[in-house]
Amino acid sequence: MIRRLLVPVAVVGMIGAAACVDLTETPITGITSAYYSTPSGFEAAVNAMYNPMRTYWALEKGATMTVFGTDEFQKGADGSYKYFNDYTSQLNGDVDFIQQLWRDFYKGINTTNTVIDGAKTVNITDALKTLRTGEAKFMRALYYFTLVRTFGDIPLYTEPTIGVITDTKREPTAKVYDLIIADLLAAEAALPDKATQYGRADRPAAQHLLAEVYLTRASAGDFALAAAKAKAVVDNPRFKLLTTYKENFDFGNEVNSEVVWSIQYTADPLTNGADSAGNKLHLYWGFPYDLEPGMVRDIANDRPFKRFRPTAWLLGLWDRTKDSRYDAMFKVVWFSNAAASIPKWPVGTPNAGQPKFTLGDTSIFFPGKDVTPAERAATRYKLYTPSEYGDAIFPPLNKFLDPSRTSTNQESGQRDHPLMRLSNTYLMLGEALMRDGKPDQALPYINAVRVRAAKPGQQAAMMVTAADLNLDFILDERARELTGETIRWYDLTRTHKLVDRVKAYNPGGAPNVKACHELRPIPTNEILLSTGDMKQNPCY
Repeated sequence: MIRRLLVPVAVVGMIGAAACVDLTETPITGITSAYYSTPSGFEAAVNAMYNPMRTYWALEKGATMTVFGTDEFQKGADGSYKYFNDYTSQLNGDVDFIQQLWRDFYKGINTTNTVIDGAKTVNITDALKTLRTGEAKFMRALYYFTLVRTFGDIPLYTEPTIGVITDTKREPTAKVYDLIIADLLAAEAALPDKATQYGRADRPAAQHLLAEVYLTRASAGDFALAAAKAKAVVDNPRFKLLTTYKENFDFGNEVNSEVVWSIQYTADPLTNGADSAGNKLHLYWGFPYDLEPGMVRDIANDRPFKRFRPTAWLLGLWDRTKDSRYDAMFKVVWFSNAAASIPKWPVGTPNAGQPKFTLGDTSIFFPGKDVTPAERAATRYKLYTPSEYGDAIFPPLNKFLDPSRTSTNQESGQRDHPLMRLSNTYLMLGEALMRDGKPDQALPYINAVRVRAAKPGQQAAMMVTAADLNLDFILDERARELTGETIRWYDLTRTHKLVDRVKAYNPGGAPNVKACHELRPIPTNEILLSTGDMKQNPCY
């Protein structure tokens, strides 16, 4: 493999926040490594090491690699990359998303190494050195964790590289996890409880990530360690579950007591960085409402890309008489915004020739159940029932809608992406305790998430008992709470449930998925250009 991972040649001030931080991009040319030992160069490198995050999770790449091919979502009518769902031979090391993830995150790792190395000589206070080194180790751990759970054995670098390296080799997964955990423990010790600038790494973010790392590694003693780190976040008075589930996804409420740590975006494309185009998660879950009578495409209802279709299993996962989360996260009703195309009652009906509804009235409704022919005939608006769902017709996920876009065709959005949410910490804590043989201790944390999601008067009915808890229940509950939040493929691979659940619930992926699909292919060009021992993963 040839690694052209120079220290950054463009310095991007990228720590985003609600008007908390200067996000001006400052291009620098003619940089040498000595620049990063200066106070200004060192700070520029610190800021730059965050930017590769924006190239993955909240874009098409990250969504495709974490949502497709799971029990939650299958392929819809639109878009490419459907082989990520179907696990066909087209999913291989030549795929650009595979190559880009590898490239971008190793670039991020090299920048973190530059910061850690530069801290040894830069002329700043010891306290600031400790803080920035803690941030760098957190970010290095995050990048390596994403890479190791995606690819398995991977090259491991802890020093900055300049120029070309060809004698690369894949280090054992266990060695990579040792570095990740050492980095996160160092970050936990070095970072403050709350970052002075929103969006920078802090101690609770390191603890949340440690919990997930321990759950994923799952070695002897790791479940107890995961529980301890998750509990430190849950018990932190900085954080609390919001009153309702829906509040988590209200536009403009991205900074709240349930966000442990998020990836920052803004409306400014320069701030978002050259390798990112803003948060695009709002795009991929759509229904073509703009083709229906009484409707036209508008900003509020978004662009109707029909990329990720919910599985039948997912749509049946909630008890909708008790659980508010289905209603909160799926869009099921549209209101007419185009008077000229409103349909009229047909000849032979009492209101023949009159509009069936008026501007602002319901025009489309997904009732979530079948209706009788008589009920359909008497309904003024268009009904879509489960028997009519298909690759283009399904209730769309609405968690990520972005009404701030300035035109109907604009793809980039400015929402932050909450990579670490407190309800996830609760569920990880419950899972860790349950898998450590302590279901009674796990129960209160699982029930806290479920009770918060209860419809009025249904709190008691939403509670479960310790006897209900097993790994499948935990995965079901994680789907009910975290649907679409760019983590599902990792949940299924770390628990080794990918094959069982794809075969059971994802018709496109079921015929082809194998245990070796728990890892993605190594980029082909990394293998071809390496003089070291770089071999491809099984399955590819």
